[in-house]
Amino acid sequence: MNILQYFDRNMLLTMISALIYLLLLCGLLLLLRKRIASMVAVLRARKRLPPERAPGGKQTDSFMTHIDNVLAASMKKPFSATTFCVLSISLFFLVFIASAKTLAPGAALITGFAFAGLPYLYLRMRLEKVRRAGSFEGEKLMSAFLTNYLVSSGNIYETIERVVLSCPHLKITGRLLSHLLMTLRNTGDPDRIRKAADGFSFGVGTSWSAMLAYVISTGAILGTDMSAAIEDILSQLREARVLAEERKRLNGESVRMAVWLTPALYVGSLFVAVCVMGLSPIALLHNQFFTAEGFAFFSVGLFLFLLNRVLLESLTNKKLDF
Repeated sequence: MNILQYFDRNMLLTMISALIYLLLLCGLLLLLRKRIASMVAVLRARKRLPPERAPGGKQTDSFMTHIDNVLAASMKKPFSATTFCVLSISLFFLVFIASAKTLAPGAALITGFAFAGLPYLYLRMRLEKVRRAGSFEGEKLMSAFLTNYLVSSGNIYETIERVVLSCPHLKITGRLLSHLLMTLRNTGDPDRIRKAADGFSFGVGTSWSAMLAYVISTGAILGTDMSAAIEDILSQLREARVLAEERKRLNGESVRMAVWLTPALYVGSLFVAVCVMGLSPIALLHNQFFTAEGFAFFSVGLFLFLLNRVLLESLTNKKLDF
């Protein structure tokens, strides 16, 4: 039997239209690749300029810098913020074009923005997991950092190098320190040193990482003896570990239920629709993704589920901190 009999005319037109617009978007990106490359070069050149000061003395961090920090902290092989933005915009246009066939223009626009925000939500979820895992490496990191700092006679560069080489079990903080060391060895500018140290602090997202970033930047710029500060961070982390173990014992079942219950209910509803109500899989696929109500409910449900995961990661899975 011809497979085209299972698909109605609107479904085929939607798929063909989405493919055509995707090819058009790829063609536009190819035509504008030189301008995009020049914009990337301008953004990189602006990063080398002295940062502007906002009212109150704080530095104004740009959106692209924020995306760069999130990508560097959450991905093992990060790509540029420009590439991430291009992918998100492409996802917006694809979803908007596909949903415009079945939804009103306003609803299609909202759906496109919601799906365009999913990659950032995914990155934030990965970032919270990385931060939580990296925070629990704090006690081992600070112990090794203090030992190698004393052995290196207070040389921050040699201390970081020794920690990276002698502690391969520090998966998260070791990777961040390695990236920090490469930046420190390639510059002597105090502002860039502080910015690189702040990138390490952002990757872990804790108070102790901010204090360690200050220790590293101060030691690298001024060469001040920071052994007392390192010992203080280590002692506070030991106290925080005792409290974290008690908190972990009290929490547990509620988090696992919230994470697994929603996907299980969705799969169960599909099973009931096909096996109990007698709905064919092709009709179920059509009603879910190619009707206004089904696609809208699926989009809202997926967005809220991922948002719930982000909130759970940030609220229940506390980092090791003081």
